[in-house]
Amino acid sequence: MFNFHHPVEIKFGEGIISQINEVAEAKDYSRIIVVSSNSQMKNGTTEFINTQLGERVKATVSDIEPNPTLQNVGTIVDAMNQHNAHAVVAVGGGSAMDASKAAAAAYMQGIAMEDLLEHDDFTRALPVIAIPTTSGSASEVTAASIISDKEKELKVPLIGPALYPQTAVVDPELTLTCPPGVTAVSGIDILCHALDCLGSVKHNPVSDALAIRASKLAFENLLAAYTEPSNREARNNLSLASMLAGMAFSQTGTSGSHATSYYLTSHYGVPHGEACAFTMDAWFVINAEANPELQQHARDIGFDDAEALSEAFNALKREMGLAMTFEDLGISREDIPQIAEESMQPANMKNNIAQLSKDEIIGMLEKK
Repeated sequence: MFNFHHPVEIKFGEGIISQINEVAEAKDYSRIIVVSSNSQMKNGTTEFINTQLGERVKATVSDIEPNPTLQNVGTIVDAMNQHNAHAVVAVGGGSAMDASKAAAAAYMQGIAMEDLLEHDDFTRALPVIAIPTTSGSASEVTAASIISDKEKELKVPLIGPALYPQTAVVDPELTLTCPPGVTAVSGIDILCHALDCLGSVKHNPVSDALAIRASKLAFENLLAAYTEPSNREARNNLSLASMLAGMAFSQTGTSGSHATSYYLTSHYGVPHGEACAFTMDAWFVINAEANPELQQHARDIGFDDAEALSEAFNALKREMGLAMTFEDLGISREDIPQIAEESMQPANMKNNIAQLSKDEIIGMLEKK
């Protein structure tokens, strides 16, 4: 028995960004706040969107940090309040979209910034039109927003039905300007999302199908997009893979690799995708030992078994220069017990098929 509900309207295809004004016009949005990553401000994407939307745009907010902060969210809320906003258009990677989604809920529900990370009832939000410019976060199709409190070194996932964007405008052409490093870190996150979904206690036949398809597309296209940034076929397939993985884990949540990643990011500054990928290889094998169904999933993706998938995942990381060891991350091995302890705290860990003790997580990490 399972449920599957996905409320996001998806518009997908090369050049579809040119229809952004039609999307806004259909909803009668006349006061829009645009939230943009700095890279999209620089390369002209934001200017193009603002030109398409014309007088509908009342303010543009940028300078969103790679791990969006409470301060970023507060700045967006201030713009919404100032202009009595109808909607927000978020253009960029996961940071711009996550900050916009959190702000949309805070604005509609009157949530103070000091209370946001402890709030757990996200039932109303300003409509969000999400336009991803990287392939990885899938925030355009999920009901989650990851927000950081820099002072307290916290990175907290906010989850609720109102955090689903109203519309996702997925144009693979917007990813052509991604430099190799961004392609690697965001692209490996596609696999972390999909494989974490398969390793979730909430997985179901539909989420499995989406995650398997997303994994196969990512394994087959990520390296090509990394080495050939203008490869349109690879970029199209990665955009599709990211969206499918997002639709999958929007139903199941993420699991072990994400739980382990948060402290690596909040305390050591490891980029999100790389932090998840650091342990994803191990978690997939561990979950396959607990649920042999993952062995068949590995075969469906194109590998002999879970071990072979894990080895291919690590080979992909090596070829793109992502961290393989604690030494690569510049983290002392003396910190492993603390990292293990912190990994057990997020709700994602309770969502993992294999429930490990702290000592078992330490043992897993010590192999890195």
